[in-house]
Amino acid sequence: MTNKCDLGCSNCTRLLVNQDKHWDMKPENFRLALQSLRGYPGTIAVIGGNPCMHPKFEELCRIFAEEVPDKAQRGLWTNNVFKHAELSAETFGVFNLNPHNSKRGITSLAPLKDLGWYHPGHSDYSSLLAAIQDLYGPVEMWERIGRCDINQNWSASIVEVRGTLKAYFCEVAASFDLARNGDHGMEVTPGWWERPLSDFHSQVDRFCPGCGVPAKVKGHLDHEEIDTYSQTNADLADKSVKKKKRKTVEVDRNNFESVVDLPVTAYSSYLRQQGPQIFVVTPYHKESIEVLRRCHESVMNQQISARLTHVMIADGHPREEIEDWDVLHVRLPREHGDNGNTPRAVGSILAETNGAEFIAFLDADNWFYPDHLASTLQAMHQTGASVGCSWRDYYGPDGQQLPIFEQEEMELRHVDTSCIVLASPAFEVTRLWSSMPRILTPWCDRVFITGIRHRRHMQCYTRKKTVAFTTIYTRHFEGLNLPAPANSKMPPDAEMMAYLQSAAGVQETVSRMGFWPLAI
Repeated sequence: MTNKCDLGCSNCTRLLVNQDKHWDMKPENFRLALQSLRGYPGTIAVIGGNPCMHPKFEELCRIFAEEVPDKAQRGLWTNNVFKHAELSAETFGVFNLNPHNSKRGITSLAPLKDLGWYHPGHSDYSSLLAAIQDLYGPVEMWERIGRCDINQNWSASIVEVRGTLKAYFCEVAASFDLARNGDHGMEVTPGWWERPLSDFHSQVDRFCPGCGVPAKVKGHLDHEEIDTYSQTNADLADKSVKKKKRKTVEVDRNNFESVVDLPVTAYSSYLRQQGPQIFVVTPYHKESIEVLRRCHESVMNQQISARLTHVMIADGHPREEIEDWDVLHVRLPREHGDNGNTPRAVGSILAETNGAEFIAFLDADNWFYPDHLASTLQAMHQTGASVGCSWRDYYGPDGQQLPIFEQEEMELRHVDTSCIVLASPAFEVTRLWSSMPRILTPWCDRVFITGIRHRRHMQCYTRKKTVAFTTIYTRHFEGLNLPAPANSKMPPDAEMMAYLQSAAGVQETVSRMGFWPLAI
């Protein structure tokens, strides 16, 4: 609707500080834009800049209600509604509210914050101006473009260019065209949004290689007024320096920092107010606060619309810093030395009694990729399975990815605990965390997945690596001819196998868990 905004965020996906002049969509064009979307089944949102700064916002709200009768389809994306809180509540049924921690915006949005997605803190943007073509070769560039966050999870866009409506397959493509005073959008005609992506190939070829979204380069918090760019977009970086006296940081393929595990825009945890209720249970022991924060942020940055609760359970060594995080923090009075089984048992009970529809597990030194929960729940929905399973990538304690291949996992014979999501029909299997004999806890994931199969819970597999697993197993480093870390370990396989093959082991496992792990 407009490119006017009362803020000027670093690495803004609308490239507002990089545009040469202000513009507002004409009411007659706004009506035509809505008419072109008749039959569209999803949310139709007004964005900016700040839509509420359009000088004819009230008139456009009236037009919106006339052309889109279903209020549930009408969306407002804004950081400040100014005097329009009551009108906005009457007009819109979907809200994406992000005051960027501005006191004025927070006050303005207070009457609306419970009506939709609300992000009260600062937002962390990866760089829009660090062009992927400057940082990767052609093959990897197009592979990354194919996985682009915006293309998969955001929206197409209609804007006004020189008084005429133009449509873009991607809202960021529209931003780049506006910033360079271009006119490469598609003519807006009824049903344009139903055309195949092949009709937009000229836009893809023009805008995607010069865009930073698929490159996932570390950017800055919204309020820092620093734009990170690469040579392709030096002209746009210069604009922000001249117009706003912004700071800029140039990167190339030798010095950029990747944030591939984060979405392009990491909002506050309030993003997931709607959707299924998911609890993620994390036991922790003596991990560093940096490792714990990485784990927690990977949960909060899941690209899924859900009511998401992260349960972090201290196994005898609580960290005070966690009290300030958006977690359900539980302190066990002493450590249990059972590979996290007791904390997982406690966390599972809390999840179930608090209305969880799904329970996932994530060890403290591991982390989720952004699409882990979404892809796993999608597979469970498609198959009707009550247990969803993914694969994992392997990392050393230093964060370096390791080329490890586990045949058992690829053949679906083993699943790590952090790769498992349970639906409510399978919650009863969480009792295994407390009933498992202590001697078997180094094999806790193997015993757990065996229990799932013994109870005949249907499993499905995404066959995607969506979990980052930190290994300290000696055999992994020996297999790569790498020095093992100081805290590396070898599980007592021989001792556990001897126990399972003994009469006492058979009797105890069947008595406590209802099955003998070697029978599956």
